[in-house]
Amino acid sequence: MTTFCLRSLRNFATLPKLILIIFLAGMFVFANRPAFAGAQSYWVAPAATGTGDGSSAFNAASYLNWTFWKSTVQTQLATTNVYVNFLAGAYNGAKSISFTNMGSPVFQLTLASSVPHGAVFSPTASILQLYGCQNFQVNGWVLNGPATNWGIYCIPNNFNPCRNIQITNCVFLNLTNAYYAAIGLLNGARDIQVLGCTFTNITNGGHAHMIYAPHDIVNVVVSNCVFQDCKADYVRFRDDAENCIVDHCTFVSTTAATAWPSVSSELYNETNADSAGDEFFANNIQVSNDSFNYEASGGPGPYAALHFSDTGWSPDTYYCDLTSAQASQLGSGNTSFQQSFMETNFGIIASNIKLFGNTYSGVSYHMEYEYETGGAAPYNGWANIPVNLNNAPDASGATLGPTPMVRNGDFDKRGHLIAQVSTGLKDYEFYFRNWMCGTKYSTNLLWQQGFDGTSNALRFDGTKSQEIYQWIYNPGPTWTMDFLFAIGSDWTGSGVKLTANVYHNEITGARVSVGVNNSGQFGIYNGGTFTTLPELGTVNFSSNVAGSTNYVDAGDTLNVYHMRLVGNYSAPTPYVDIYTSDASSLTLDHQSLGHTSWVSGNPVSGKSSPGTIAFLNATATVMLDQVSMTNWVRSIGTANIVGSYLQGNQFIITGTNSPGATLCVLAAIDLSTPLANWIRLSTNTIAGSNFSITNVVVPAALVKQRFYRLELQ
Repeated sequence: MTTFCLRSLRNFATLPKLILIIFLAGMFVFANRPAFAGAQSYWVAPAATGTGDGSSAFNAASYLNWTFWKSTVQTQLATTNVYVNFLAGAYNGAKSISFTNMGSPVFQLTLASSVPHGAVFSPTASILQLYGCQNFQVNGWVLNGPATNWGIYCIPNNFNPCRNIQITNCVFLNLTNAYYAAIGLLNGARDIQVLGCTFTNITNGGHAHMIYAPHDIVNVVVSNCVFQDCKADYVRFRDDAENCIVDHCTFVSTTAATAWPSVSSELYNETNADSAGDEFFANNIQVSNDSFNYEASGGPGPYAALHFSDTGWSPDTYYCDLTSAQASQLGSGNTSFQQSFMETNFGIIASNIKLFGNTYSGVSYHMEYEYETGGAAPYNGWANIPVNLNNAPDASGATLGPTPMVRNGDFDKRGHLIAQVSTGLKDYEFYFRNWMCGTKYSTNLLWQQGFDGTSNALRFDGTKSQEIYQWIYNPGPTWTMDFLFAIGSDWTGSGVKLTANVYHNEITGARVSVGVNNSGQFGIYNGGTFTTLPELGTVNFSSNVAGSTNYVDAGDTLNVYHMRLVGNYSAPTPYVDIYTSDASSLTLDHQSLGHTSWVSGNPVSGKSSPGTIAFLNATATVMLDQVSMTNWVRSIGTANIVGSYLQGNQFIITGTNSPGATLCVLAAIDLSTPLANWIRLSTNTIAGSNFSITNVVVPAALVKQRFYRLELQ
């Protein structure tokens, strides 16, 4: 790897463009990479050449030829990877490169400078905008000049996610008109990598960052990047950003004006009538093996490697606007006190903030917290004074755990969104954190008492047709999804009342879709046709005779069901198995196997994976809880008891089963005991096709008889 002097970065702003490009190209070792095996290659240029069809460098398409992108590139992405070479040159003008609902979850689209750093983008508009796009790589670009708002902008397009974006070996230089950031990752963008990039002189005031990632951002990795001189927080994770990593990066502030925090997690709950409780602190952040350097004094500060702050009101159920006495207690407290205080008052789980392996020069705080004034918030007499939290994060060197596949699946996460959002940034959120709704912010997605030990469940308004969804972390081609549900008897109209969708391609709408109709029959969609599956049993609708909204008052009947979908997309012909329980039982007694029915397209064997889960009601009160996803086939299969015998004080049960099944041994002294009251003695995951489970017999003096049963999980 070529080495370079960080001090040379200060002179980027004064280097002539040609010298600058040569200098940057020498900073890293690049390979002028050919398209990877099996990829279809195309060429684009600032203006079309030759035939302009993009088939070669001599027939390059215009980079703003939208017919080329939609009809040629997007069509090819249905079957193969695509590699688009941007020929060296100046890409100026007044238009952005703007893609909407493009890409493929299976095949990657690469946008690469044909000569490293030879494609230089200096338009007066934002440079690259990705709306609802996925599986893009941007490689070797230079972004500079008068671009407005953003250099690269990544955001979901309503239901369509923006994810699996890789920005590598790019240079962001002198974006002095960019109002927000060199890179913007917004409103649910996830699975983003920024690798080996250089950011220099992003200076359009206190609102312009180098990387700005607000609102439900998940799994952003920033690695081996250099950040120098920004007049705002250099990398900002705002509001429910989780599982984000900044690793092996260098932060350099050479002037007082650019002495801002390097990495921050900030909230802006500025007006109680609008957004109180709607923003929450990031958790699961790793800042590791980085270098933080402040080389001038007297700047705005705080001079911090990792900065937490709240401006305005506290998030719902939290308490961020401290008194002076509380701030003093927090700053002087030992590690355990600081960690407990932060979790209770801020919702920051300090053990999941990983801060290790870093070097610091001119840094006042490795990690700190600050409450800032904003509007008419109650300040309690203390504000704008950093609290030193250097001892609070985990400095052991342990890295972040895996990204959760489903967040807040039991709807129990603290902090409900108590007020309607009118800012336009988070309109698709609603009462429960981490979930999105199908229409603009909905106040009709309601609370229900939780099922089977949880505090909360979600309830759809029975007078409306609504949808909730979540972009999930990739479970791979073999997966299992579970959820609990109940349906009220007050539905109107015929048809499917509850639908559960697992999308493997949001761009085309491809998914497996199952549900329950107004006759209580389970079924699966094949295209637009709902086929009932009688082998899965029948749903008994819940009744709310007491007239309240929670279905648990005297006289009410709440029938909760457990459904499991098991997908095997690695099979030569992908399929889904479906399991259901009887009313108010978690035991999956019914099964319907081997379904190859899909809506809008089947999965690609060995490549497709669930990316979005969604639940819909249709003029029915539907209640939902305990949604989970695993990246393994949690199949039920079959279990047959072959024999049982006593051996000393041990009772041994033997049998055959499908490998991988989980068997629970239950016991009761009376065969008529309701299933919910049977005692669980053990839980056993069986590796082979035969099982032998041993249980200790209770002495007869204590229990004269005991019944046993096996429960498949």
